[in-house]
Amino acid sequence: MSIYHESLTPPDLKELLQRKQFLEKTQSKLEARLAKAPDGRLATSRQSRYSYASFYHVSKDGNRVYLDQSQKETIAALAQKEYDRKALKVVKEELMRLKMVLPYVKMQKLEDVYDRCLSEKRSFITPIVLSDEEFRQRWLSQAYVKKQPLENDHPFPTEKGDIVCSKTEAQEADYMFYHSYDYLYEKRLQLLDRGRPTWRYPDFTILDPVTREEVIFEHFGMVDDEGYQHSMFDKIRLYEENGYVIGQNFLFTFETAEHPFTMDQFILILKTRFPR
Repeated sequence: MSIYHESLTPPDLKELLQRKQFLEKTQSKLEARLAKAPDGRLATSRQSRYSYASFYHVSKDGNRVYLDQSQKETIAALAQKEYDRKALKVVKEELMRLKMVLPYVKMQKLEDVYDRCLSEKRSFITPIVLSDEEFRQRWLSQAYVKKQPLENDHPFPTEKGDIVCSKTEAQEADYMFYHSYDYLYEKRLQLLDRGRPTWRYPDFTILDPVTREEVIFEHFGMVDDEGYQHSMFDKIRLYEENGYVIGQNFLFTFETAEHPFTMDQFILILKTRFPR
């Protein structure tokens, strides 16, 4: 979990202590992995920038052995070893700077080590922690179960490419798209209802870029209707019983005939929960 973001001010003492604890645990994991890593290192070469890379196992005495595609496990182990050594170096440096109480934002971040590895090696590496941007891209590209639309349902297209079921949802989706809020539409959420598994499909699941927490967002658009009210309150109850707290990881807008939806309401909720 990322505890800071480039757009924020340096973290306070509590956050620095949390970071120190995280780095110490990470150092232990990396040292344990390196103790089991194979000897030698991985080298690459290519004829041109457009050709495929060739991999070599370089031993301590400098002897180079070509690794073909049948030796992907060895390539992966050596690439992982290189990443782990670089990550461990950064972890130790960051810990040293933390102990010296240097400005946190000036440090090289562990999350950036993976991004600095050669692109041809990344596919063989499992980073100990992803950079914010890598995490974001993987989150956005995830495969997830969507709600099956009913006949004549979801008639409104959005700029992101989703087809949503109301004009209000389309407005909300387009605002988030144009203002760089990352979201997934109607992602299935597994919950427990009195001990039994059940599923809901929140209108939007929004990524908090700082904490990497998923925040669900619902629009309740027929609050005048008595039957809809029962469904709405039951959904809110279910969310709360599963640890969702209004204003933290559960947000919503609503409207009635006398109090129609306004984008100002939606924008205020977003800016309050995701300050920039």
